[in-house]
Amino acid sequence: MAETIRIELSDWQFNAGLVGLYNVLAHAQETVITKEQFIEFDIDALENFAEKYLRYFIDLYNETTPWYRIVSYEATLSSHEADNFSRFDQESLEHLNNYIKQVKDYLTRSNYQKIFPYINSEYDIETLVNGLKLIKVRKNESISDYLDEVKEQFSTIRKIIEYCSSSDGMKYIAAKGVIYSVINNGWNNVSFLNRQTKEFDVYVDYHNHFVAPTIEYIKSDKTKFKYQCFNCGNKISRMSNDIAFLNQTGFDSSRKTSHVWNFANDVVICDLCKLVYSCLPAGFVYAYNYGIFVNSNASADDLIRVNRKFRDDVLKTDNQKRSFTYRALVNAITEKERAKVQYELQDVQVIRYENEKYRFNILSKDILRVIRDSKKELDTLLNAGYREVRTYFSVYDLVMDNLLNNYNLFTLIHKLLVYSITKSQSIETYYHMGHVMSLNLINVNYLKGVDGVDKGNVNEHRDLVQKARAYGYYLRQDYLEKDRDADKNKIRGISYRLLNALKTRNSEMFMHNIITSYMFVGKPIPSKLTLALEDDEMLGIVGYAFVTGLNGGEHSAHLNGGDNNES
Repeated sequence: MAETIRIELSDWQFNAGLVGLYNVLAHAQETVITKEQFIEFDIDALENFAEKYLRYFIDLYNETTPWYRIVSYEATLSSHEADNFSRFDQESLEHLNNYIKQVKDYLTRSNYQKIFPYINSEYDIETLVNGLKLIKVRKNESISDYLDEVKEQFSTIRKIIEYCSSSDGMKYIAAKGVIYSVINNGWNNVSFLNRQTKEFDVYVDYHNHFVAPTIEYIKSDKTKFKYQCFNCGNKISRMSNDIAFLNQTGFDSSRKTSHVWNFANDVVICDLCKLVYSCLPAGFVYAYNYGIFVNSNASADDLIRVNRKFRDDVLKTDNQKRSFTYRALVNAITEKERAKVQYELQDVQVIRYENEKYRFNILSKDILRVIRDSKKELDTLLNAGYREVRTYFSVYDLVMDNLLNNYNLFTLIHKLLVYSITKSQSIETYYHMGHVMSLNLINVNYLKGVDGVDKGNVNEHRDLVQKARAYGYYLRQDYLEKDRDADKNKIRGISYRLLNALKTRNSEMFMHNIITSYMFVGKPIPSKLTLALEDDEMLGIVGYAFVTGLNGGEHSAHLNGGDNNES
């Protein structure tokens, strides 16, 4: 009977490795049992684990690799060959030349050349790559004069694609791609990521460094071992394994002995824990140079399921576009497919990997409720954003950043309103007042859940926001009736003064401008606007919604709380 391996939950980094190990084995259709605080599987599941490990990354991330960029050109080849190059024009030639540059760049790198001996093929890939030549059209000549050269290059490219798309080609070339675009986000400097490694077969290298020692350790008699694993507490025979290979973790214990007590390093791990840590990149989800792991560790099942839900949402393709990472996070932590598990009732740790550093947030149960209750409004923000000079900012990203860091949205709402009414060549806006209104409603949910607004009155406050926006909208219409050009000067001037009062939390200044505005149009002031005098939070709730309505957007009595005659 095969020996059973049990691995228990621990800290976030080990848990990410545990989820990664589960993902690799499950992807290879191995049986893994999840219990309350651990997973179990037979030792036989580690057979050929190196291939299962790299295959997991290849299958999930192959479209981000140089391998995919090489083989995906096959569709272009077939398209031009099918119509006998009748549509091959200047743009097609530029595309071809750029593709040739990419292929020569990738396949002449030493890291790729080292794996060519392991790819069984009738072609000499180095000769094929050297045979690729850029095609330059001389003056007074047309592209049609070079079609023979184009066809010759196409013939060479087809052989290169055939080489790369073979089973061995995908196995090794795609593996190199995920090693340097995904796996190195989690660890480095050992095995196939060690620049001085003497084993160029990446599968053998990973097996020798991580898998073989683990199998040997599990089967060994540990009764005489005198040391202890720093992570799991199991006995070990040597002090050679540390966690320095993990990015942003540990230290070189052979060079920096002063980092440990009495210069004696005890931060050592067993071979099984080392294998688990090597699976950390498979526990994270990476997209757009950005990684996330959700340490929802109430149980192993919760931990695995929430991260798999997040992974599937991020990596599913829709017209060749990745779904938004924050949106996938919202879907994962608010998912209710199983009623007995309620993520919103737990505090959840979210670890983000950005710019080669880890960033940590605790999503409290209150913030999780805000996200759950605001999902409808959040979904409206997916395409909203603005550009400052050359940098684009997603409103959805900014809202989620604020919520993850436990900040209210008043400052962001203020910025969006200012940018909307300010004409500046350095600012381009891609949102409307409906988007800003969504922020106002999300902010009410946040304030009731985190900053102490009476939770029982949340619907009343949402209704107040809708009414305040309606009052602003109808005041705008009154101004436009008196002066068709009011939007160019008067409304913008009023908005600036109101926003200045809101920024400085000056309720008296705010009400003074409200009074003068209504006096100008000869209308009574809605009594609910006076709630802005109660406190700073109510000033922000009422004030920003009013300015939102004042600056446009169609009004609906059903959506926005009634007509202008309401008090």
